[in-house]
Amino acid sequence: MNKWQKTIYVITGVIFILLLIGLYITGTKIGYSVKEHRESDFSPIVSKIENYINNEGCLPASLSELGFEQTPGLYCYNGYDINLIYMGSENEYLLELWDQSNKKWQYLSEDKKWYDYEIWEFEPPINIDTIRRIYSVFYSPRENMQIKADSLKVNDHIVLLLDYDEEAKGDSLAYLKFLSNDTLKMEGWVAFKSHRLPEYLKEFGTWKYYDKDGNCYRKFWNYKLNGKLIYEPDRNE
Repeated sequence: MNKWQKTIYVITGVIFILLLIGLYITGTKIGYSVKEHRESDFSPIVSKIENYINNEGCLPASLSELGFEQTPGLYCYNGYDINLIYMGSENEYLLELWDQSNKKWQYLSEDKKWYDYEIWEFEPPINIDTIRRIYSVFYSPRENMQIKADSLKVNDHIVLLLDYDEEAKGDSLAYLKFLSNDTLKMEGWVAFKSHRLPEYLKEFGTWKYYDKDGNCYRKFWNYKLNGKLIYEPDRNE
């Protein structure tokens, strides 16, 4: 191997090493950029909680007070699934968030920092089995279900809580029963606009969900009555 060949090999090796370093740095910056971008998307959620604490002197009893919408298992805001956990000390909390890719994030108020991994592990307010059973009934196909409406009446005071800080007030209320092959699957109160059933606006109050064995699982859907939030904590039946 002559001198020129050695020189070429050395130069090629240096270029290759520099290329690898450049790719590593670029990839790292991209990783930080994605994380920082997501954290900036989450910041309005933290701001809502902190503003509530500053105004009321305590943590919200329910995320419905912040305009977050209930789902069968968690709360939802701007497309994110959210769970607020009280840490025991005054106004300290941990926020759990699942983004659109179902990745779990946690925010610890004491650190004022988001973590893209689970730093604390908590049991949900109701056990996973109960949540799954409510989900399976709630999201079961409804086109083959028979809907029976009962106790129809005018809505004077019930306000429903939707996502993006929105509220809705239908002009009518009804108690609905969903049946599949004459078997009761779920039942509870809804608000709706006249002549729009079964396309009701949202559930409110106590709903009951029945699995294939006839076991009952209860969930309370929060709402406002005369401007006051009516809520119950999620719990096992």
